[in-house]
Amino acid sequence: MTSGNSGGAAGLRFPCRELIDETTALGKMAAGFLVSEEPLTAHGRDLDRIGERSTERDRNLELQPLHTRPTRDYEPASRSGGLEVYAHMTGKWQVRPVGVKRPNCEIAFTGAASAVVELWPADCLYREEHMSSSRLAMWRIELGAHDSPGCYFHSQILGDRNDPPFPKSLPVPRLPSPFVTPMAAVEFVLGELYQDAWLRKASEARHHHQRWRAIQRQRWCDLLQWQKDAVRDGTSSPWMNLKAAKPPDNLFLST
Repeated sequence: MTSGNSGGAAGLRFPCRELIDETTALGKMAAGFLVSEEPLTAHGRDLDRIGERSTERDRNLELQPLHTRPTRDYEPASRSGGLEVYAHMTGKWQVRPVGVKRPNCEIAFTGAASAVVELWPADCLYREEHMSSSRLAMWRIELGAHDSPGCYFHSQILGDRNDPPFPKSLPVPRLPSPFVTPMAAVEFVLGELYQDAWLRKASEARHHHQRWRAIQRQRWCDLLQWQKDAVRDGTSSPWMNLKAAKPPDNLFLST
């Protein structure tokens, strides 16, 4: 996610309790898929602390390096991929507590907002130093600024280096993305690297799995309805209408 609203205004808002719940739920679900769930636990603690703040000012929220276990399961139907890989995920978001303190506090995403995903060969996992040439892939899942030219919810490929392909100087393409929170970005990676196993895990009937599905289902419905309205009501082509649309800050708040 790139830069958010300027001028100190609050941005896209979420219930603090809901962000904590989805982080806890995903941590429980992902046990066995991750080298350690501690980065998710720490992320939840940080959200909890932010929700306790009574002063409405911007704060930094980070996802410390989160590693999946090495896998070849990125092919579906039990087919095995040729190269064993793992994902390295980090993230930084500028947020602000809004309203009363927890449990009714809201968290607004107000500035820099980016989840970064890197894929590496399995033999790099426990090395102290990585050769940059060993990196297999990198993409960012981002929220745009309200004055940005691209789709508000988007992903970008590379863009962290000066050399091609996708150098810093070329900030396109901004690919549309439906993943709006840090935990949604993590689940996307788990679903890609563990095609069959994560589908089974996400379908379990345990409490945390049900809580995760309920939160994500409502977000998807809210997002798709907003996109449908943008496409239907705009005056340009459907894509250009959606590309220009900026969501209301209460899009994901219960009405």
